[in-house]
Amino acid sequence: MDALLFSGGKDSMACLYLNRHRLDSLYVLFANTGKFYPELFATVAKSRAMCRNWIEVKTDRDGQWAANGLPADVVPIDWTVYGQATSSRKAVTVQSYLQCCHENISTPLWNAIKALGCKTVIRGNRADESHRSAAKDGDTHDGVKFLHPIEGWSKAEVLAYLTEQMGELPEHFALEHSSMDCYDCTAYRKHSADRVQWTKDRHPHLYADYARKTAMLDQALAEAQHG
Repeated sequence: MDALLFSGGKDSMACLYLNRHRLDSLYVLFANTGKFYPELFATVAKSRAMCRNWIEVKTDRDGQWAANGLPADVVPIDWTVYGQATSSRKAVTVQSYLQCCHENISTPLWNAIKALGCKTVIRGNRADESHRSAAKDGDTHDGVKFLHPIEGWSKAEVLAYLTEQMGELPEHFALEHSSMDCYDCTAYRKHSADRVQWTKDRHPHLYADYARKTAMLDQALAEAQHG
């Protein structure tokens, strides 16, 4: 069977509804980092109820952070695992946000896809996103073909389509990062201001955890730049 990757955000939800007529013959894979927002529980529960072949891929996000550090958009080399091996131990370890997302989401999902023997994978990639896969609609990698049915859609078009299909939309779909994988993510700072404000307003206890980790990262970046 083919697979559809579901994150709980607006784009993957649009893909889910576009393929609603054949969900019985699709694996729907959801990566559970153990850190997603409370808002996602309802979205995931509703989507799971639609899918005969729902597969939850659990990942050890906390373990990956413990081994590799806090994710950042700007990474000081001497604060990485490899950098500390040749310089000195630091109070805070830092990793690239690409490494974090790859090891906590992309790789576990890819391993599940290969284990299931899927030859086609449907993803909610949009060409106008600030961060997206390098693969294009129809590309093939290691025998797996990627289909991106909303690649040419805008955010407004996605929301309009979902409103037609679902009626009232989850409020968090208005956020830029509407998948809300990890409430304490310290990366994507330029593009997550609305998510951070959402956390501060609606989940003060989660925001406190995020703010503590962000302060640790900011201190490490300041030390790397100014000593």
